[in-house]
Amino acid sequence: MIGSSKLYVRIGEGLKEGDIISEEKVAKAERAFMIFKRILNGVNVNEVKIVATSAFRYASNGNEVRHRLSKIIENEVRVISGEEEGRYAALGILNTLPISDGVFFELGGGSLEIAEVSSGNIIRVHQLPIGALKLVNLPEREIRKKVSDELSTTSIKKANIIVGSGGNVRALAKLDLKLSSFPIKSIHGYSLSSKQISKYASLLPSLDIDSRQSLPGISKERALTIHSASVIIDELVKYFTGSYIVVSLFGMREGVLTEGKSLDKMSWLEEISYSNAIDPPPIEIFKEVISEVDSKYSFYVASSALLSLIFKMVGYFNPFRACYRFIKESVLPGFTLNEALLVGLICEAADGKVKKKQVKLLKEDITKKEILSFGNIVKSSIDKYVAGVRL
Repeated sequence: MIGSSKLYVRIGEGLKEGDIISEEKVAKAERAFMIFKRILNGVNVNEVKIVATSAFRYASNGNEVRHRLSKIIENEVRVISGEEEGRYAALGILNTLPISDGVFFELGGGSLEIAEVSSGNIIRVHQLPIGALKLVNLPEREIRKKVSDELSTTSIKKANIIVGSGGNVRALAKLDLKLSSFPIKSIHGYSLSSKQISKYASLLPSLDIDSRQSLPGISKERALTIHSASVIIDELVKYFTGSYIVVSLFGMREGVLTEGKSLDKMSWLEEISYSNAIDPPPIEIFKEVISEVDSKYSFYVASSALLSLIFKMVGYFNPFRACYRFIKESVLPGFTLNEALLVGLICEAADGKVKKKQVKLLKEDITKKEILSFGNIVKSSIDKYVAGVRL
């Protein structure tokens, strides 16, 4: 993935089944599509996939609007079913997080998609008409009742692992992350506890939109729906008796993008190499280190070595520091946030700079001494390479 851009149209705002999408909203969507068309032309994209979701399914003029937008973008806008939407969301999560079992959900503006996943297979998808924008004007008690009633129509009673995606899910995680002392900016793979979710579901509906917007991590656009979304998420977690949710930065769009692929940690590490113009990726160092380290953390030590060598080959004077800064500032798909932090701290250890308080943030039974020893292995391995060639 080389870029991401979004524009907020809220085409389904206030829309009930059988209503029409207003001309004002259509005009706004057309302006957005003109912008995207210029972007596509500018970077010479040949293959374009465009999907439309619940608003187009609900609206009586959804097909007409679809044709108008298709004409502007010169590619077909395809209206997907609720089941397809849920499957794409689950696929986006499966391809970017190391979780293959559980309940995966994506909360949108007009609907909630829930997928039951087992051993990496999407078993069943439920599409429920309870989006954050759709319920935005209802009181908290009524939102909870609607969510509970809709969830009762599914066959799911309990979930050991719950993974959530969607803009409001991410915004809630950003709020929680910014209020904590976690050293990484990304929320991909972040664990948001049910206790914190309940706190936000109680607080946010009591604030006006300006107060919500003033909170860390909440943008002007998200302030419009974050309060109703927090109540929906809270009710969902309670219904499935979950103790936390894992937050995915990726969802339906990435599912559409990665359809037909099966991506894992190694795939994404190689992708980082390609994105830095290192082709082929220097996989030999990964193999060397993983065979040398006799520990349950061997994969993460080898990942740190591979990333450090990539940054050395790119030309960084201190590849270990570059590796840590990359983990801190960017996203490491395929890994949970805890795993990404571990990889980053091993890179820091190779530079001799691990802090005890950082180690305590790890949800692992590992000591600072162990991480420093892993860092020494990474450093000695990297020192054997000059310009990407092993001496």
